Amino acid sequence: MRQFLILFLAILILASVTAVPLSAYQQFITYRIAGKDILSVTEGDHVDEDPWVLTLKVIPSGGMSDEIQLESDGGFEECKQNLEYIIGSKTEYAEIIIDMNASTMNGVMMIQCATFHGLFGDGG
Repeated sequence: MRQFLILFLAILILASVTAVPLSAYQQFITYRIAGKDILSVTEGDHVDEDPWVLTLKVIPSGGMSDEIQLESDGGFEECKQNLEYIIGSKTEYAEIIIDMNASTMNGVMMIQCATFHGLFGDGG
């Protein structure tokens, strides 16, 4: 019985040492983009091993690029439609949140793509 207990403890210790640790953190990227700053929205070709890519052409500000590329192992169909709807709007904006270490094939997942009304005044 004692040998069995020692063997069991040895296996338990070995299993805990060799187990793959879970990620200790989550990394999210949040984009808030005014509709008036969005010029176009295009979806890239999707291949099974590659994440979907959504490209937003925007009015550059503060030294930022004029293009934002979003990746997700999910889809962008509904998000793309919502963004196209607010292009040029002076009062609506989009909020897009990407999980950069999701437990997916490529480790990226869009977890929110929402549009909101009223952030910017009519003169904005």
